[in-house]
Amino acid sequence: MDKIKARKTGLYNRSHLSAEERAKKNRLIQKAAIKEIKDKSVIGCYVSMKDEAETTEIIQYCFKHQKIIAVPKVAGRTLVFYRIYSFDDLEPGCFGVMEPRTNEIIPVSDIEVMFVPLSSYDDHYHRTGYGRGYYDSVLKDSMKNIGLAYTEQKMDSVETDVWDIELDDIISA
Repeated sequence: MDKIKARKTGLYNRSHLSAEERAKKNRLIQKAAIKEIKDKSVIGCYVSMKDEAETTEIIQYCFKHQKIIAVPKVAGRTLVFYRIYSFDDLEPGCFGVMEPRTNEIIPVSDIEVMFVPLSSYDDHYHRTGYGRGYYDSVLKDSMKNIGLAYTEQKMDSVETDVWDIELDDIISA
């Protein structure tokens, strides 16, 4: 499926989950994500918004277990990751996304697991984001990239371009 149609379909399907179904799926996704980071020290993670797969419990787990949690901030045409110590370290930024207001940069190459938002995906670990390429600009440098999604966002196939970075795994429910 071409990327524009896959993105649109995935976002539509995601937005039409009931609150109860979304809550149930979020618990399962976050539980599986936390298993992935138990033996890791440096985690990259998006701060979920609207109807994205939720990341609050993942971030809280990192705070509680003294893991370095780095969240992205848009910088030109790429993302820069900054360490946060609490949710109080966030403020509304580009596109209404909560971004760090701290200044402790964590190099993407230090990130052992990067949790990535997506709008659609397929069985070959191809993903669509939101069409601006921010994550594709950094994923090649992190050690392991895992997409978080709902099964309703899965497509039979997602068309890719040469600049698209394949994920290492996708956690879905």
